[in-house]
Amino acid sequence: MKSKTVLLIDDDADFLQLTSHIFQKAGAQTITASSEMDGMRKLFAQQPDLILLDVMLHLENGFDICRKIRQISDVPIVIVTALNKEQDILQGLEAGADDFLSKPFNADILIARAGAVLRRSEHQDSRVTAFKYNDGNLSIDIENHRVLVKGKPIKLTGVEFRLLVYLARSAGKVLTFNQILSAVWGDEYQGSMEYVHIYISHLRRKLGENTKSPNYFLTVHGVGYIFESQEPVYNN
Repeated sequence: MKSKTVLLIDDDADFLQLTSHIFQKAGAQTITASSEMDGMRKLFAQQPDLILLDVMLHLENGFDICRKIRQISDVPIVIVTALNKEQDILQGLEAGADDFLSKPFNADILIARAGAVLRRSEHQDSRVTAFKYNDGNLSIDIENHRVLVKGKPIKLTGVEFRLLVYLARSAGKVLTFNQILSAVWGDEYQGSMEYVHIYISHLRRKLGENTKSPNYFLTVHGVGYIFESQEPVYNN
């Protein structure tokens, strides 16, 4: 975290003080904001490397703030929540968040996860080599970072794209939850199976899959997932 700048957006003064201390101890510089307006102003002025954003602001919705930030910046955003985790992750995905932390959390987990998010954003293409998949319905092009469904581009987050590519490159092979977590998120996420479930569910919806009878993402209960290649479809 050394030489990194972290913007903390929360209206809880005690939480801001605590998280500032944790990041500063890890070598980061911190900026605090207690409202959307203050946070947006400091985002423009300071250009932070990472944002830690609480969902439960007193008068404002953290998901709405996340969406507004995404309209103007690709800065990594970690959402902090004390609500229903799965529901929040789904909302956060839609809003453009990069990661999620549930309160309460300890300092080591916060720094490890923040570091993992920063590494992913800085080296998002470092582990990808040439690969293309096209069955006439789904097309994946790593080089151009493009995914098409029925000829129309779909928008994927960086994590969603890496997850899809990782599974597709290992088509027909059972990938365990921990293999997927390590390859897509990092070793800091070992055991966080809910991440895989939720992101796969989100990808299924974006690809237009029937969740009761999926074509691409097959579940191996208690183990992981398989990506099943489809026979090419040609329109006459």
